Amino acid sequence: MPFGIQSQPPRSVRSQVLFIHNSSEYGGAEKHLIELLQSFSTAEIEASVLCLGSDFFAERFRRNHAPHVQIRCNRSVESFWDWFRVLRNPRPDAVVFVNAVLWTYPRYTPIVSWLAGIRRRFFIAHLPPPPLPSKVAGWSLPSVSCRLRRIRHLLGVRLSATFYTAIICVSNAIRDALVADYHFPQDKTVAIHNGVSLSKFDRGESGSGPVRIKLGIRPEEFLLVCVGRLSEQKAIDILLLAVARVLQDGVPCKCVIAGDGPLRKQLCEQALALNLSGHVFFEGFHEDVRPYLRAADAFILTSRREGLPLAVLEGMAFGLPCIVTNVGGNAEAITHMVEGIVVAPGSVHDVADAISYLVAHPQERLEMSRRARAKVREVFDINDKMAEIRRVILS
Repeated sequence: MPFGIQSQPPRSVRSQVLFIHNSSEYGGAEKHLIELLQSFSTAEIEASVLCLGSDFFAERFRRNHAPHVQIRCNRSVESFWDWFRVLRNPRPDAVVFVNAVLWTYPRYTPIVSWLAGIRRRFFIAHLPPPPLPSKVAGWSLPSVSCRLRRIRHLLGVRLSATFYTAIICVSNAIRDALVADYHFPQDKTVAIHNGVSLSKFDRGESGSGPVRIKLGIRPEEFLLVCVGRLSEQKAIDILLLAVARVLQDGVPCKCVIAGDGPLRKQLCEQALALNLSGHVFFEGFHEDVRPYLRAADAFILTSRREGLPLAVLEGMAFGLPCIVTNVGGNAEAITHMVEGIVVAPGSVHDVADAISYLVAHPQERLEMSRRARAKVREVFDINDKMAEIRRVILS
């Protein structure tokens, strides 16, 4: 018997919803799906997850005593007919494709879902779509070929979109890009922000001591924390350059980076070359980042591309003023000089100035902290956001 499945009421009592996940990396999309599955009452749906990549769910559900969810893994789904067989038997009432961008799956997957008789078809988009292929001037053979590829791309994506019941975007920035650039149907494209639990991400009374003691950071020293994958998208190289500039200007600052990824070796070498030993600490991947948030004075994320990072919302829930780049939904979470500071992506100068400002203005930092936590309570409450998604899927 598959994990978590026990005797079930008759099929007619509940809707069957199949979530399809395709990734070999654990990040915001995976955390979001776990929260969503945990938010469903077993009286509402019979939920299952089909993992085409890595299974990040079964062990976490066991560990956290999560609701009963059937987990299946199948890494051999490749062709149109593979998809048809997987979706046809057993045929759920609804299918939800989950990952960073729509292009993770073949464009024909919503069409196959429709042909398989699945009445409701959804996608949860966690990142904005890639830019459209560039327009090419002239009528030479190469330019005509590029123009035709662009037209085929647009038509294929738009046709695919019409077969979704709804596309759920985790920020307005993603929705706006899909509607404006790819002409997705407005009535099918909905923005439902990510959410976070204030009770789970609460500074509490335990203090910031353990992390600071482990790393040799004194209580009075200003500490930044960055939570993110060490990849090109997160632009940790910009953060390192900004910290080096701040230190050169005589501003005391230390930074913890919690995350791992393909650029770890390169970034560690960059930190050594910038003489950041003892100032920047690469702590690797930690599923529970609360000890690091609890130890910090501010949160920072210098990404080149984002949807609406859960890490930023978690920092806000801890009452941390946040420095974020003006990409994706970051500015939907952080209003400049209200809950934090919004800077231009790729600007070492702007990031360094923002760090220096927070170090030099403890009173303003305290006020940003209060506003950040209040905004999570008012706008990004996890229970409200999960309820919105459930209503879209089950209505």
